[in-house]
Amino acid sequence: MNTSERRVVNLEPLGLQAVPMLGYCDYRNPRPDVPEHWHPGCIEIHLGVRNTLTFGVGNRLYRFGPGDIFVNLPDEKHTVSPHPKGLIMYWIVVRLDTAPAPFLGQADPEGEALRQALRHIPHRLFRSTPTVKQLFQSLHMLVDEAETPLRPLRLRMTTIALLLEILASAHAHTVPPEEGRIEQLRNEILNHPERTFYVADLARRAGMAPNHFITRFRDVAGLPPRQFVLDCRIRRARRLLRESTMPVTEIALSLGFCSSQHFANLFKRHTGVTPLAWRAGSSGPSRATDHEDGQSAPGLFRANARS
Repeated sequence: MNTSERRVVNLEPLGLQAVPMLGYCDYRNPRPDVPEHWHPGCIEIHLGVRNTLTFGVGNRLYRFGPGDIFVNLPDEKHTVSPHPKGLIMYWIVVRLDTAPAPFLGQADPEGEALRQALRHIPHRLFRSTPTVKQLFQSLHMLVDEAETPLRPLRLRMTTIALLLEILASAHAHTVPPEEGRIEQLRNEILNHPERTFYVADLARRAGMAPNHFITRFRDVAGLPPRQFVLDCRIRRARRLLRESTMPVTEIALSLGFCSSQHFANLFKRHTGVTPLAWRAGSSGPSRATDHEDGQSAPGLFRANARS
């Protein structure tokens, strides 16, 4: 159910048969991570307003912050990091594979062109424009308005304007050479968090002064280098605790922690539970998933059960 911190609306009963979820959150308390799940036939688009999240898709992590747009493609399995206190975010889920024709009420070829453009959006993570946030806000205000004969049309036209603005932002996104070098280093840390990384060495490889490198790395990865390394190590540890029988001490040492106690303290600080509790199946304070909140349409949300 909706709360003072979170709202999810199904727009299909309001005339938008291709939009089963429109959401907004403003968390005054932290919430645990969202386990691996996917949305059959749907594209999911998020707009960050305040604070940051990490999305996991395949073997990659994407840091998503204020002013960013992040996209999960249809049927794509993904995870979401613990939601920090103060997180503000908008999101929308749009059916692409099973949406009825005409798509969003637009006659072909325009409707099909919009559907295909969303299916082949050129970037997963990119910067938004102020207009994207304004259109999200307008959609929520329209939902709250009294029902009138024109409200379905206004909802549909605002949704189309939102999706077109998101597509324009994606196509305007470019990756400067400096960012490309940092992205390569980010991926190296992500794939080998057990290695020792020195900021001075990373800055030299990126061709930057250390202070400038720290600033640019934070812009790209969402965290300064040292914190990003720690975040990657904790994520690897979580997977090893669930998927292997390695002793906690062995996991700690294999990931570069100086002792099992040091590892346990940092692990609990990041996840809210001890390594042994995580291995036993706990994931911190209970939370409802989108599906459990009862706001998603049938078949919209699928989750992998945790082992």
